[in-house]
Amino acid sequence: MSAFHDLLPKNWSKRGQELEEFFEKPWFFNTAFNVDVKETEKLICIEADLPGFKKEEIKVELDDYSLTILATRNEDKEEKNENFFMRERTFGKVERTIPLPVEVIKSTSSAKYEDGVLKITLQKKNPTIPTRQSITIN
Repeated sequence: MSAFHDLLPKNWSKRGQELEEFFEKPWFFNTAFNVDVKETEKLICIEADLPGFKKEEIKVELDDYSLTILATRNEDKEEKNENFFMRERTFGKVERTIPLPVEVIKSTSSAKYEDGVLKITLQKKNPTIPTRQSITIN
């Protein structure tokens, strides 16, 4: 029997494969999360929605031109009563790498996690204001 992604045109096969993987691993959270990136003259500000995670479950890695946010959850719940015994285990990971438009200063970077939102501030290494120049048409 054909896999779901084999039935789609070639340019859609990657999406079909992702759909197939999603249904094979029905986690209650997805492998991606919403991210807002704002650039000012001197800073790059990133806000990532990570509701339900604890600060200790989140890892942020930075290199010169990209930022990676990784959140891992590993829960083990056990409930005992006279008449029943229940044990649930949950494991999952979300990860996203954001390409940065310019090089940043790693030592001045900061991150804050509050109310399910991770806020990261990065200082640009060589902040410059883009200038416009006219080009003569021959």
